[in-house]
Amino acid sequence: MPNQYRLKNCPTCGVEHRKKGPYCSRSCGNGREFTEEQKKNLRIKNREYYQTPEGIATAKKISAVNSGEVASGVDIDEWSVDIPEVHDLRDYDNFLEGFDRADKW
Repeated sequence: MPNQYRLKNCPTCGVEHRKKGPYCSRSCGNGREFTEEQKKNLRIKNREYYQTPEGIATAKKISAVNSGEVASGVDIDEWSVDIPEVHDLRDYDNFLEGFDRADKW
């Protein structure tokens, strides 16, 4: 019969099922255990993220929510970056220190 999987047991609850994958339902599949190596890698990635501007803003919002404050306490100045005004290529030469344009070669 097409679209029918073999009979198997769910490793979490032991129910027999004919669904795709080893688990009988999404809730049984969510009980995943992480190894120590996976936990270590997740910690490293998390620390790297919280060093970025997005991570800092996220941490501030989380701490504001946890302390009962309004979560909009992140200023736009913490995110903003100055964008230079470039009207033509001569304005752009000021930002290319140490590099020459092709017409100067």
